[in-house]
Amino acid sequence: METTTTTAAATTSAATATNIQGIGSGIQWNDLVDATIAAQKNQQVTPLTDQITKQKAQKDAWNQLSTLTQTLNDLANVLRRAGIGGYTATVPPSPTTSRTLLTAATTLAAAPGRYSVEVQQLAQTAKIGGSTVADKSAALGLTGDFAINGATITLAATDSLTDVQGKINTANSGSTPTGVTASILSDGTTGGRLVLTRDTSGSSGITLTDGTGGIARELGFVDSRSKPVSSAVTSAAAALGLSVSPQPASIRVGNKVITADLAVDSIASIAAKINAAGGSASVQSEQYGSETRYRLVTDGNVSAVNSDPNSQAVIDALGMGAGTTGTVQQAVSSGAFTDASNAVATSSTLLAGLKVDGTASGLAAGDAINIRGMRGDGTAVTIGLVVGAGDTMQTLVDKINDASTGFGSGARTATASLGPDGKFRLVDSTGGTSRLSLSLGVTHADGSAGTLGAPVVAVAGRSRQLQDGKDAIINVDGSQVTRSTNTITDGINGVTLTLSAAEPGTKLDVVVDRDVKATTDAVSKFKEAYNAIRTFYDQQRTVGSPLYANTMLRGTVENLQTALRTQVSGNTTYTTLAVTGLAIDRNGLLQMDTAKFQSSLASKASEVESLFGFNGVGGAFVTATDNITRFGIGTISLQTKSLDESSVRLQQRADASQKRLDEQRVALVARFSRMETLLSQLQQQGSVITNSLRSVNG
Repeated sequence: METTTTTAAATTSAATATNIQGIGSGIQWNDLVDATIAAQKNQQVTPLTDQITKQKAQKDAWNQLSTLTQTLNDLANVLRRAGIGGYTATVPPSPTTSRTLLTAATTLAAAPGRYSVEVQQLAQTAKIGGSTVADKSAALGLTGDFAINGATITLAATDSLTDVQGKINTANSGSTPTGVTASILSDGTTGGRLVLTRDTSGSSGITLTDGTGGIARELGFVDSRSKPVSSAVTSAAAALGLSVSPQPASIRVGNKVITADLAVDSIASIAAKINAAGGSASVQSEQYGSETRYRLVTDGNVSAVNSDPNSQAVIDALGMGAGTTGTVQQAVSSGAFTDASNAVATSSTLLAGLKVDGTASGLAAGDAINIRGMRGDGTAVTIGLVVGAGDTMQTLVDKINDASTGFGSGARTATASLGPDGKFRLVDSTGGTSRLSLSLGVTHADGSAGTLGAPVVAVAGRSRQLQDGKDAIINVDGSQVTRSTNTITDGINGVTLTLSAAEPGTKLDVVVDRDVKATTDAVSKFKEAYNAIRTFYDQQRTVGSPLYANTMLRGTVENLQTALRTQVSGNTTYTTLAVTGLAIDRNGLLQMDTAKFQSSLASKASEVESLFGFNGVGGAFVTATDNITRFGIGTISLQTKSLDESSVRLQQRADASQKRLDEQRVALVARFSRMETLLSQLQQQGSVITNSLRSVNG
């Protein structure tokens, strides 16, 4: 540490010292004082400040060596680690599709090898969509609760869809978040539907549990489904095995009300009633051991009608509860058909004289009904029916359902039925997004055009489960690995696999090998760092250099040279650096034969790694450089501390000497000033005496 001190006395003396001109004596006292003080300064102060300057240069040199040594230490640490230079992983594209199925990145924990990897399934996040509401900002009128991943969401009648979104997202915060985020997809100007998305991928997905009020079903996230029954067409009571059936009662399905008599109605007829009322229901089959059983499935909540005391008993008998996040089938509904007397049309109603929504269609025998539309997959349907005198509504239904040319044909079929309300209902056989449509035009025998109304989409097809939560599945050398993310760090030791596409049946060879270039570069950088220290040492051996003839510097470099000569007795071939192509030349610099080194690496990589390892050259250099650079007790730290302490003492001595010289200058100036004053007085007195004598003589 360097210290410069200027004392108060020195400052005062510098301020009071003035030039003393020998007016009386004719002597230049100032020059005499300056010469005297300068001579004494050269003897007392300058040697001290010169030594301080020299020690500063020495400290700068030690600091320069510290930087060079720390670089060597860092590189030696790299070399002594397992996997010197690291590894590379090569993954080919799919030989079948040329797609990139995965990429691989290695760590130092990797090991050379060839691994067979098959990407069977990608991880993906679960995503569930609710039903569309006309106005996302309007009150839904729903009261009750449901749970998302165990967290209860409670709704008030005044809550809008936007409010529900906020409540769900609030539950996904704090110390126990649900891990589910809600968003609203706009539908039209004011409408929208709620979408729930799992924050992380994996099969854990989203768990919805309905509470009071069946809110999860009301929002359209899950369907309502009955108990499984043995038959879809026999009476529900018989199919359920009830000895006593409940009384006929009204039940509410969504916002529609129907009447069900379980002693008479089958689940198929109940579904037809729901559809006729404008709701959405179907009968779904499922395997139950060797049997097939059936469920009534409807979109929306099924609840009791408060004014009907038998309502809850019918619902309990059917066992209507929250179902699954399945699909909703699109349904197209026509207007209400009646006969000429305004009686609701049935399957036996004649087509001739038919009315639609109370308006006569003018349909007569010989007229043509043009059935046009589109299946759910977008393929067109174009068929026609020439009305015969005995053709009925069932004739038209059969034509629409024709398995050769109608909606009953093609890869994605749809089925039409006539409901008790006199409306055609055409239902897509496949749930989810659908392009199903229907039009019933008429060409009269006289060439004029007519219509049987304009069928509209009564229920929009959609998928509640927009995306299934899945785990990633890979097969590594015959062992299946399942993880919740597409970044797999433990499928292959020391290798991170990032999956981008699944292709079951395609096996890729992931080749992990030593990174020869990176290893060569690491050793080359180590060589350069050592040579930088050696070059610095040679520069300091020049006369006049700050550390010329410094024994500590010489000892430091000798310790590094000793580390270079480290031998690993456990190796059979590569026991010293010289054998691998690294040797000291006649100038003391480390030289590297790259080709020989890489040949050694290819021959016995484990021995080369051991040579540079903890018990080899790398470990020896880390120890040696630590001893040089360690704070407080290392060679450089001790040397710079000694120089700092010496510089402080020298500066104090220099300051004290300078202070004495400043005080001496003040004293000399004062002495010569008094002398000049006395000489001036004597000269004045001499002049008076001389003048007096002249006066007397005169």
